Amino acid sequence: SLTYPEHNVLAAVRLLNSLERPFRKVATPEDRHKLALAAFNSGLGHVLDARALARKYGKNPDSWNDVCEYLLLKRLPAYYEDPVCKQGYLRGNETADFVTEVWTRYQYYLEKGVK
Repeated sequence: SLTYPEHNVLAAVRLLNSLERPFRKVATPEDRHKLALAAFNSGLGHVLDARALARKYGKNPDSWNDVCEYLLLKRLPAYYEDPVCKQGYLRGNETADFVTEVWTRYQYYLEKGVK
């Protein structure tokens, strides 16, 4: 609730932690975190769809950059109607922007020594 913002922050942290589990085998922490952020924003199913599309088209389903490409393509019927997609249409630019903005801010805080 708005009365207890610390509860909201804790809930978001718990959710992000749970969203990292499906990506625990992703080798690089940066890709793992970015995939979890994308799932936080658009829903896990859309990220799993994009990973399936990446795999189908010979890209790396563990690479944020490759998965992001297919999140963006999920706005086109040729992609969101593909049999490997379970969640349908996604206007992926919001998710791509969200991940970029959060990651950029995170990097800024790291540079400033905020943990």
